[in-house]
Amino acid sequence: MTMNDQKPDLFSGAYHTPELAAYLASLAAADEGYASHVVSAMQNAGLRGEAVSAMEGKLLETFARLSGARKAVEIGSLYGYSAHWLARGLQDGARLYCLEKDPACVNAAKDAMEASGLSRKVTVMEGPALDNLKTLSKLAPFDLCFIDGDAENYPAYLRWAAANLRPGGLALAGRVFVKGKICAEGGAPAETAAARAMREFFHVLFDSDRFVSSAVIPTPEGLALGIKAPERA
Repeated sequence: MTMNDQKPDLFSGAYHTPELAAYLASLAAADEGYASHVVSAMQNAGLRGEAVSAMEGKLLETFARLSGARKAVEIGSLYGYSAHWLARGLQDGARLYCLEKDPACVNAAKDAMEASGLSRKVTVMEGPALDNLKTLSKLAPFDLCFIDGDAENYPAYLRWAAANLRPGGLALAGRVFVKGKICAEGGAPAETAAARAMREFFHVLFDSDRFVSSAVIPTPEGLALGIKAPERA
């Protein structure tokens, strides 16, 4: 096979047509109704575009189910849309701790959880995530951690996950492409604070002493995952 015969690179987007996107969205539309309260609230606030898509939500639900998580953390919850999908994937008796610093978003997330009957699985914690993570460390180990907060703190969030997940636990992180601004034109590293932080995040993610297996799924904004490495003898 010559270079010209090779399939498009995974990240090239060659197959990511508007028609395909619409078709995939239609497959997830029925399940999105489960979160109709939070979808309506985000639309009214002009924030629907800030959350994951329905298909990305189903991906989070799938990972939660596969992990068998009983204790999970979400860093950055906004109105609780992604938390709905994660909670759907958690078994009965499991607990998802959602960290959000904006009081208005905290109240909206709590209302959404009550409306969908998920409050039995979800605890929404208000305040800076790093402060709340210190508190949650007392409840470690966790089975799953989903990072979707401020990009500048992604390295700190992932280091917390590496220290507080059980061996084999799953770290997930959304929006890791930083809107395509990790690299500048020509491939040189971009020098924004968010880009520098995300490169540091990837350095931690692909550290085999911390995560035995790591990958990036080319969703529109990038979804990274890592499996916590076994404890060293």
